Amino acid sequence: MKITGLQVHTLEWDRKPYQWRDGLPPGGPKARETLLRIMTDEGVEGYSTHWGGANIEEVKWKLLGRDPLRIEEIWQDLWRNLRTSTFGSAIDAVDVALWDLMGKVTGQPVYRLLGGAKNRIPGYASTLTLDSIGEFLDLADDCLARGYKAIKLHAWGRVQEEEALFRALRKHVGDEIVLMYDASSYFNFEDALYLGHVLEDLNYYWYEEPMDHLNLTALARLRNELKIPLAVAEASVGGPFNALDHIVAGAADIIITDPLIKMKGGFTGVMKTAHICEAYGIQCALHGWQIPSLHAALAIQNCRYFESLQPEGFFIPPGIHVASTEVDADGYFAAWEKPGLGMEIDWEWIESHTVKTDR
Repeated sequence: MKITGLQVHTLEWDRKPYQWRDGLPPGGPKARETLLRIMTDEGVEGYSTHWGGANIEEVKWKLLGRDPLRIEEIWQDLWRNLRTSTFGSAIDAVDVALWDLMGKVTGQPVYRLLGGAKNRIPGYASTLTLDSIGEFLDLADDCLARGYKAIKLHAWGRVQEEEALFRALRKHVGDEIVLMYDASSYFNFEDALYLGHVLEDLNYYWYEEPMDHLNLTALARLRNELKIPLAVAEASVGGPFNALDHIVAGAADIIITDPLIKMKGGFTGVMKTAHICEAYGIQCALHGWQIPSLHAALAIQNCRYFESLQPEGFFIPPGIHVASTEVDADGYFAAWEKPGLGMEIDWEWIESHTVKTDR
């Protein structure tokens, strides 16, 4: 089997506007995503979203004519040439698509090919940033009614208002519900320390990206002052090697990774990261609500939750149907037992919402 072509669809569709914390750009009413297709001489194709804007001619130069099942060989070749190319914008999507293709060739779901640590995993409801505490409480009620037992907050980045939200949510849901908070790398040391103590007092499960994600020295200092686990490394690039840097620097209790974004290295990079974390006895958490993140979470022994952004499927193109939008009555997620990623693609929708095609 040989790789014979690459094609990238840039998709656009209407979606409700949304916001993150102060300082981060809001999302408008038009959504954009990309769909990568890797073609072969045997007619089997591998798919992935999140192409990342790489130079397709450059990536084709690396991939055309190669055996798509030699995934580690291709990964090493791309990774060792990141410094002088746009491969860093493509390595994640390429690796994910190759594993999807491998699953189709072997007839196995990707999570089983990666090791299959479990066949279902509890999800946590991950919020967008809402306008008021009341809206957060209403969303919590809705999520709990649908089976979730854990909730993660994204909020405004305003210390006093954040504290009021933390306290109101804990009081509202009680002590049995797992709560987390993601600060999106926002606070200085003083404010991060203050909010960390508040979260400890309220028994929140983890404190995510509390400070500048590039400042390992400050993160290590903060970790030494707090008892609540710090979940870090989501926003930094470098995959398993960057994860190791955080651990050795004493800046991490939990490493966050993702097969699709931030040059983590796709499934191959995520599994390397998970094994490093396992060797250090710490959790490897998966960022992301896309189907690759669900397969990775099911493959990794030391991953406890799958992140489910609310509402489910908010960032996923309506023409791509996936198991990662389906939570059961107990708050669990499971991959469909289909070859590869198990994505069901409505090609008529893809064609009608493609605004650009690179091939």
